[in-house]
Amino acid sequence: MDNQRFAPMLELPEYPSKPRHSRRTMIFDRGWPSVFIEGVLESFAGAIDIAKISAWHLHQPESIVRSKIEMYKRFGVEAQCGGPVLELARLQGKEDEVLGYLRKLGFDGVEISSESLPTQVDLGLERRLAERCLAMGFTIHGEVGKKFPEGDQVRKSAGVLDVEAAVANFRHYVDIGCEGSYFEGHLLRAMCGDMGENEAARQPLMDMAEAVGVDNIIFEIPGTFLHYAGKRALQGLLVYLFGPNVNMGNVLIEEVAEAEEIRDGTFPTFGAPHGDHPWLASLWRTGTGTAEPEWWRGAPAGATTPR
Repeated sequence: MDNQRFAPMLELPEYPSKPRHSRRTMIFDRGWPSVFIEGVLESFAGAIDIAKISAWHLHQPESIVRSKIEMYKRFGVEAQCGGPVLELARLQGKEDEVLGYLRKLGFDGVEISSESLPTQVDLGLERRLAERCLAMGFTIHGEVGKKFPEGDQVRKSAGVLDVEAAVANFRHYVDIGCEGSYFEGHLLRAMCGDMGENEAARQPLMDMAEAVGVDNIIFEIPGTFLHYAGKRALQGLLVYLFGPNVNMGNVLIEEVAEAEEIRDGTFPTFGAPHGDHPWLASLWRTGTGTAEPEWWRGAPAGATTPR
């Protein structure tokens, strides 16, 4: 198969190769047919690092899930079981049974979280679960924050992040061996607004990322609740704050193309700062065909016309 990209003579932002810790993309497999997913992977497998197969598959045949796992692995994508499956297992006292089952099916990774429970569980319990998962050969990922504010220990209020608590949670997940942990997308939306309009939320996010290390965070964007423009605006905001190699999660597989263009500044993101094709705008400003070092942040002071 020819892996050369279309129009290879055109310069785009640097693209780290797999395995990588930056520019990771986790897609949310919401039960699409395998034939559709395979078609997308043929085009965009190089952009996808993790595929989360979660509770949306609990009513699908096991054979379908097994074939999906094999397909993702064939394209070099980590097949990860989403958090609610293990949360169900923990509540029913079937952790070991379910973990053995997931390993036998071929899953590469699991998500260790308590996002669906009324409140987060004791971190010591998560450590013991992480040890069992690592001993079985799983890659593990944690999750910080909950979809709803009730019981969310990393919020001061519905839309206000407790930076200190969030940092402590991320550091805990790093300490127990997680390969990147998710920042709950609905917490991001509650903080930033459906179109990323709440500017007061940006500094707490940057403070958290600076303390944790941005490569240890995979920022989720709500996959299904938020409207199309809002998802693009939040992705554009993340690029504006952290650059094109920020890690993103819960990208719908049918929207990977837009996410890649937003990362590369070649797609308009209405609502995001400097969302008008920032890569192209930077090339225009320099007049040299080479972008400015932080092209995603917009024009440097005084740079308003081609040089």
